[in-house]
Amino acid sequence: MQHQRLVFLVDGRNRVLHPTRKLDMVRRWLRQMNAKVIKFIGKIMVVQVFKPLTEQRDDPTYWIGIDPGDTIGICLVRVTSCNKVKRLLSVEFHTRSKEIKQLLETRHMYRCTRRYFRRKRAKKKGLIPKHRPARYENRRRPAEWLTPSVRHFLDSHKAAIRKIAEYVPNVNVSLEYAKFDIQKMLNPDIKGEQYQRGRLFGYQNIRAYVLYRDRYICQLCGKKNVPFQLHHVVPRSQNGKDHPDNLITLCSGCHAKVHNDTVLLKRLQTKVKTKIVDFTSTSRLNIIMSFLKGWLESEFGKDRIWFCVGADSYVIRRELKLDKSHCNDAYCIAINKLIRHDVNLEHEPVSATQVIRFEQKRQHNRRMKSLERNRLYYAVKDKKKIRVATNRNGNPDSFHEVYDTKILPLLKQGYRLKVNPGVKGYRKKFREVGFKEGATIRINGHVDVLKGTSGFGYTYDGTIFKLKDMEVLYPYGGWKCVEI
Repeated sequence: MQHQRLVFLVDGRNRVLHPTRKLDMVRRWLRQMNAKVIKFIGKIMVVQVFKPLTEQRDDPTYWIGIDPGDTIGICLVRVTSCNKVKRLLSVEFHTRSKEIKQLLETRHMYRCTRRYFRRKRAKKKGLIPKHRPARYENRRRPAEWLTPSVRHFLDSHKAAIRKIAEYVPNVNVSLEYAKFDIQKMLNPDIKGEQYQRGRLFGYQNIRAYVLYRDRYICQLCGKKNVPFQLHHVVPRSQNGKDHPDNLITLCSGCHAKVHNDTVLLKRLQTKVKTKIVDFTSTSRLNIIMSFLKGWLESEFGKDRIWFCVGADSYVIRRELKLDKSHCNDAYCIAINKLIRHDVNLEHEPVSATQVIRFEQKRQHNRRMKSLERNRLYYAVKDKKKIRVATNRNGNPDSFHEVYDTKILPLLKQGYRLKVNPGVKGYRKKFREVGFKEGATIRINGHVDVLKGTSGFGYTYDGTIFKLKDMEVLYPYGGWKCVEI
């Protein structure tokens, strides 16, 4: 089944029109100079139409179904006045929230190392190391403060929803409001005060629990009554956790052998076969749900929002005999309210090849830059020049913050606004390569996203290519449409 592309339409005043799949009509407009392409959202084209269009006979409504998670499933459906439902678009957004913690830990490591050697150099020269004075104003966190990884997770959901809803008229949003009871997932029979009595209840620490669980016996040689040590089955260097399921009791001799013998280490890992359930994504989802609900209600209005639970989409998916996927779940979420009102719907099947997949790539990497200067705004009159703002969002002197209070009065006095563009300078290594990780490239006729760099070469699909072997199509990161 060939993929039918969807085209978003806006008129000459940037008012949103109904999206279409009539590509021949759009191509004819482009050839006749009655329209122009203003934007691409992956494979989705946004076209501005200059000619007046005839109104549709019926005014359809649109529903966007959202399946939240590390992979965000979004489905856009159109419901006509005769209750026919057509799936227009199926999109998967793969977020990079898992990388945020790693990047913060890497920054912390470099920062501590830099400060250590700075103090060491100062002491060697007989100087007093510089320490910034204590600041107490930043100790109080704002009411809606979130950790960096959770904040990125929430912002990724907002950006993904905006990408689709921005060019759809009469849009309604249906969200799967997922709140998970993690203790119930581990132990279905838990109730009452058992929530306060976890696995480690009654033990002094994790070490005491693991030793008692393993009956104070070395799990490799079977020795008793000797000094014991706890070993990480999945090493911490490989993101192994300090979880009881990842810890095992070994004597000191066996512990040293395991770390020096890779064959013995693999044999131990296959023997234990730890299955640690990771609830990181589940916890992030629990945190952002209330924030996402409030944002949707303020963005689209309470009368255009519908919330459902996972059981609802499961029942609909089973009735329609759909496979389990993020996009199919999003489709079931989108039509949830219509089915609840006993509306007879005509469903359109969709294949896996019709799903557009976006992958989020890092956009700002300061280690590549040697110089960065923000855009500056000046008010100029005769020979007088006053700096009035920058383009740094969130700063008190950003352009949007001071326009009404500082810039507009000067313009009324006869000043004119002059803009000095921002400057970015890249280090020699990255200046020579021309583009960076996250860039959209073409290699041997295949378009993909650059996964990483290696020296002056580029790593793609496990192979290192040179600059002459590839062509850069878009040099920046952000949301990338990729074939997976």
